[in-house]
Amino acid sequence: MTPRTGMLALAAALLLAGALPAQEIIMDAGAFVIRRGGTEAGREDFAIRSVTVPDGKHLLAVSTARQPGREIQAALEVTADHLPVTLQLTESGGGRVLRRVNAQMAGQRFSARIVSIDGETAREFPVRGRLCVLGDGVYADYYFLPRPDEGETREVTLVRSSDARGIAAVVRRVGLDTITIAGRAVPATRFTVRAGDGDERQFWTTSDGDLMQVAISRDDILAVRAELPRH
Repeated sequence: MTPRTGMLALAAALLLAGALPAQEIIMDAGAFVIRRGGTEAGREDFAIRSVTVPDGKHLLAVSTARQPGREIQAALEVTADHLPVTLQLTESGGGRVLRRVNAQMAGQRFSARIVSIDGETAREFPVRGRLCVLGDGVYADYYFLPRPDEGETREVTLVRSSDARGIAAVVRRVGLDTITIAGRAVPATRFTVRAGDGDERQFWTTSDGDLMQVAISRDDILAVRAELPRH
């Protein structure tokens, strides 16, 4: 473990344990209830905070997602412009580590190392344009996806932690919608992310910028905020 990945792991542990110093700025924190096929299947506790780096401020999203027999801990660091810097993800089950993902963006190249019970995989490729990284099984990372204005789209290179491959995708603003959070109707804006392989995902945000809901059609997954943001 490098000093940087060690820092991220420690920050994630402290943040989820509620042990951060009072002066730390929390941008958002809460939980998503994960439903599969309409049935509750798990929960993700997350927090997004600002971190100080030599060249200014970055954002760090840390989360722990738990489903029966499975736990995923993730930490995604991005720049102030929401460009990914590092991703650390560990999936555990049955008392052992099933998969670790360590990825980083250096200059114009993205590299990742995936270690699982099936072996080890390393990937590296050049990036042109906007890069977006999503940790599969966690949903707080959708906070950093582009949010085009009405009538506009954004072309991105999408990386999903399941295989760490770059694939062309388009983010589109669908329009205003109403979702239900803790029994209350909440106005939100709906966006779609459609990848070149046909994978389509949706996410909803409020006018304040809070991420409220994520839907993944192919997995019949809906992750919904357990309660309204407290800020």
